[in-house]
Amino acid sequence: MATPLGSTQVSRRKALVADVLLFSVAIFWGSNFVFIKDVVERTTELAAGSIVAGTMLYLVLRYVVATGIFAVVQPRSWLGSSRGDWARGGLLGAFYLTALILQTIGLQRTSPGVSGFITGMSVAMVPFLYWFVARRSPGRWQIIGAVIATVGLGALSLQGDFSIRWGDAITLLGTLFYALHIMTTGFFAPKVRPTTLAFTQMAVSTLALVIVTPFVVQITFDLPWQVWAVVVWTALSGTIYAFFIQSWAQRYTTSTHAAILLGFESVFAAIAGIIAGMDSVTWRLLVGGSMMLAGVFIVELLPGSKAIVEEIEAEEGPAGTAGPPGVP
Repeated sequence: MATPLGSTQVSRRKALVADVLLFSVAIFWGSNFVFIKDVVERTTELAAGSIVAGTMLYLVLRYVVATGIFAVVQPRSWLGSSRGDWARGGLLGAFYLTALILQTIGLQRTSPGVSGFITGMSVAMVPFLYWFVARRSPGRWQIIGAVIATVGLGALSLQGDFSIRWGDAITLLGTLFYALHIMTTGFFAPKVRPTTLAFTQMAVSTLALVIVTPFVVQITFDLPWQVWAVVVWTALSGTIYAFFIQSWAQRYTTSTHAAILLGFESVFAAIAGIIAGMDSVTWRLLVGGSMMLAGVFIVELLPGSKAIVEEIEAEEGPAGTAGPPGVP
């Protein structure tokens, strides 16, 4: 009897460590919104005032750094990978990169807190995307949670004439691609080694950025130290660290735990924005953000459609592998 008990204690410790590490990822992601907003302002100035060009310049440098380090530290992630691995990683990379580009562009026309809360909507979108694909209703509570989150989005983003700021609209579109990334990861993760799936996504995205960016802006390495500091920091904390932690931690905790813990990214984005003077404590931020966070928690914590739960568990296994995206 001693061995099973010891094994249970070890499993619980690993689950606790996994949850703590995932929470640390949320802290890094949330705080990085402030750094990214600042650095893209700098690269936009260098790109003759074009937000798209400034965004592409920042992202190509970040991905080159992150992919290069990951390839050296984890050579087994790409040695011996199959065509199927690259095809799956390529599709996931396309979803994730599209989301990140849209989110980064939108961040220049909204605040870190608002951007963080809108990005958190991706978790609430996933059951409905699964509904569209599998033709099965996500369940009553998931619909209620999504409605609450949507009302919160309206309180946060709608103007007096019921128009939405274009920065918020672009961020919301990016959130849809994050949700697609989460859902598709749930299908692919059981079939590919975690580090291989992480690297193939990064490598394909890097290649796409290297090919496309020169058509938008001239790639230059002659940049202020502040730009390079953020490039290296976000590559290490927002990309490499996040991928490593998710690859390990989600073996020992459930996808619901991961989604909830990583969802706190939006809270830390708002806190960082307020500290940096990029956000103000307004009723819109408090009420809208609280409703969006509550809606996401309802979607994740309350029971959904039994048929969908059984299908997801069959694909993911008991611990699950799909969590929110690696946002900033």
